[in-house]
Amino acid sequence: MLETILSAQCARGAATADAQRSSIPAGLYELFLENVVLPCRIGVFDYERGAPQRVRIDLLLQVRQDGAQFSDDIGDVLSYDDLLSGLKRILMDEHTNLVEMLAEKIARMCLAHEQVQSARVSVAKLDIYDGVAVPGIRLERSRDQMPGSSLPASHRLMVMADRRI
Repeated sequence: MLETILSAQCARGAATADAQRSSIPAGLYELFLENVVLPCRIGVFDYERGAPQRVRIDLLLQVRQDGAQFSDDIGDVLSYDDLLSGLKRILMDEHTNLVEMLAEKIARMCLAHEQVQSARVSVAKLDIYDGVAVPGIRLERSRDQMPGSSLPASHRLMVMADRRI
């Protein structure tokens, strides 16, 4: 009797663990880039505009996997280097007033990669309260929230170009 109860509890536990592991939809994988600490031109107050301040960025992306399994070719996956280069460009390109807008820019940069289906972005301002608190924001954006999302990325770029002409 005790064996039956334990067996049933183990089976229930295994089913729960399987359900938690399968939270990533089929055909996708999660890519993360965490604890990226870089200088950023950000802030609405005069004392924030004088010099860059440190921000910490965490990314969690759901990425479409082409093929049933991974190859060993860097050309078949989203490059961490591309993401990091994109972050650096955004952070130092122009001054951004709000952390919320910075997170939006980062999410758009991630979703500009055709294989990225969703982006969870966390941005924290590390130096603003002298170590007493770390303010920040987390947001999640998906490809279907982007304008023109019913079209493949290559077509969206063409439509945007046509509008400018």
